[in-house]
Amino acid sequence: MELTSSKQRRAVALVIGATSVLLAISIDEPSGLLVAVAIICICIGWKAGLVAVAAAGLLSSAILFLPESRATGGVARWVVFVVAAFALWLVIKIFRTMSFYDQSYQGTKPDIANIPGLGWAAHPNGRLRFFNPAALAYVGVTADEMRRMMDADDYSWAQFIHPDDFEASIARWRHSMSTGEPLNDERRVRRFDGTYRWFRDIGVASRDDRGRIIGWNGQIEDIDDQRKAEAALRQSERELRLLVDTVPTMIWLLTPAGLPYYFNKRFVDWAGVDPTEKEPSGKPQFAKHVELFHPDDRAAMKAAFKTSFARGEPLQHKGRICRKDGEYRWIDSRFEPLRDDDGTIVRWYGVNLDIDDEIRAQEALRLADERLSRALRAASLSELSVSIAHELNQPLQAVVANAGAFQRWLGADPPSFDNAIRVAQKIIRNADAAAQVISRIRALFARTTAEPEPIDLNAVVIEVCDLLADKLQSSSVKLDIELDPRLPAVTADHVQMEQVVLNLVRNGIEAMHDINAHSRRLRIVSRCRGDEMVEVEVCDQGRGLSDPERIFEAFYTTKQEGLGMGLAICRSIIESHGGRLWADNIATGGASITFALPKGSAKATKISTAEPGPG
Repeated sequence: MELTSSKQRRAVALVIGATSVLLAISIDEPSGLLVAVAIICICIGWKAGLVAVAAAGLLSSAILFLPESRATGGVARWVVFVVAAFALWLVIKIFRTMSFYDQSYQGTKPDIANIPGLGWAAHPNGRLRFFNPAALAYVGVTADEMRRMMDADDYSWAQFIHPDDFEASIARWRHSMSTGEPLNDERRVRRFDGTYRWFRDIGVASRDDRGRIIGWNGQIEDIDDQRKAEAALRQSERELRLLVDTVPTMIWLLTPAGLPYYFNKRFVDWAGVDPTEKEPSGKPQFAKHVELFHPDDRAAMKAAFKTSFARGEPLQHKGRICRKDGEYRWIDSRFEPLRDDDGTIVRWYGVNLDIDDEIRAQEALRLADERLSRALRAASLSELSVSIAHELNQPLQAVVANAGAFQRWLGADPPSFDNAIRVAQKIIRNADAAAQVISRIRALFARTTAEPEPIDLNAVVIEVCDLLADKLQSSSVKLDIELDPRLPAVTADHVQMEQVVLNLVRNGIEAMHDINAHSRRLRIVSRCRGDEMVEVEVCDQGRGLSDPERIFEAFYTTKQEGLGMGLAICRSIIESHGGRLWADNIATGGASITFALPKGSAKATKISTAEPGPG
C-alpha cells in the first residue's frame, strides 16, 4: 500500500505506536515502547520526543518494578531502556531534516544545477547557499569565489544588482522571507562584462510536511529584450496617441454595433464630450452623442447610420453638430469599418471635418455671384448703348422717312393711294423692328426666366454681327462668316445665345486692337459635329492666349478695365444648356473660342438670364 497523504501516514504511525505500547504492557517488556518513542520523535518533533522518552521511562519502570511484574534484573534493564530511548531520540533529532515520506521520495527531486536558466537556492533565513553554473557564468565568478562571498556576507549577491534597484529588491526579498510568500522581483543584474540586463527573479519556499520553510529555490529569467520591446511598444503607443490627439481633425472610434467608445483630444475639446461617461449598463452613452446633431438633421443622420451599420458599408454624412459653446457648425462625417481576416467588423473608424467656414464661404460666394451678375448687366449697358442706339436708330429713322413719304403721297394732287399704302406697310415693318429691339433689351436686363425654344444659331450670328457692324467698321476688322445652311435648330434661350455670341465677337474684336489694321480679320463658323452637337467658332488674328483654360475662371482677365466675368458667365450659360465652351490657340496666330450645343430636342429648362460682360 502506498501512503501519499500526510494524514494517512500519521494514522498508520499512531496505530503502530499504540499497538507497541499495548504489547509492551501485556508481556511486561518495555522495549516495545521504543517504537512509540521513535514514531513520536519522527512525526511530532524533538521536543515531543523528549517528553516521550521521559514518559516511556516512567512506564517502563512501572512495568519492571510493579509487585506483579515477573521481570528479573529490573534496575539494569530499566537503565538500559532509558539510555536506549534517549539515544534513539538523539539520533533522530540529529538526522531528522525531513519526514520519512520526504526521505523516501528524495531521489525523485530535480537537481537545481540542471534547471534551465539562472538558478539559485537559499537557506530558510534567506542566506544564499547555491548558484547553478549558468548563474555563475553570467556574473563571471567561480563557485569557490561565490562561496567565499556568501560566507562573508548573507547579502553578497546584492552587489550584482543595479544600484537603482537594490533597495526595492532587498525589501521584496525580506518581505517574502517574513511572510513565506513567493518572490516575484524584476531588477537589473550586472553581467560579467559590466552591462546590466533586466531579469525576473521567481523564488518559492520549500516546506516540510508540517508547513515549515526548510529552504528557498528560485530561477532568474532574462527579460531584457521583453522589457525593451514593451518600452518600444509603449513609446509607439504614446506617439500614436499624440499623433491622433494633435492631428487637425476630430477622430472617434465605434464598436461593431456602432456605439462610440473613443474620442481623440481634439474632438473632446471641440464638442466638450466626456469620453468616460457610461450608461447604467456600463456602455458608452450613444443617445447623448446623438443630441450633438442639429434637431433638423437627427432623423437623416440616424437613418444613414442605421443603414451603414446594418450593411457594413462606409458612410459619408454632412450635418450640423453642436460645439461646446452652443454654436451649430457644419461637419463632414466619414466612417470606415475595420475587418479581421474573416471579414467580421471589429470596429469603426470615424473622422469629423469642420466644413462650416467652407459652407458659409460657398454661400457667400453664391450670393456675391448673383450680385455681381446683376452688376455686370448694368455695367455692360454703357458699352452696349452705342450698338443698341445704332440698331434702334435705323428702324426709327426709317419710320420718320417713310412717314414723310406717306404724307407727300397723300398730299399730292391727285393723292397716290397705292404708294401711300406701300409706304404705310414699310412704316409698320420698321416700327415692329424697333419694338423687337426694345423687347430684347428689356429681356436682357430684367431678372426674369425664359422658356427655351428652338432657335436658329445662324440667325443669331447674323443679328449680332448687324448689331456690332459699327464696332467692326470703327475697329477696321474684316468679318468672314461661314455658316452651314443645313445647321439644325437647337433648343435654347434666344436672348442668352445672343449674349454669348455678342460677348465672343466683341472679345475677338478687342483682341486685335494692338496688331496691324490690315491683318485684323474675324472669322465666324457654324457647323455640325457628329450626329448630336452643333458648334459655333469665333476666330481672331490677335496674339493668342497665354492660358486658354484660365480665361474661363471668374475674375481672371487680361484687360486693364475688365472684370474677368464675361467668359465665366458665358461658360455657365452654355453648360446650363447641356453644352460646352472651350478656347484654343491657332497655329498661324490668334485664338479661337468655340461653343457646342445639343441638336434639336435638348432638354428645355427655365434658365435665368444673365448678361456676360467682356472677359
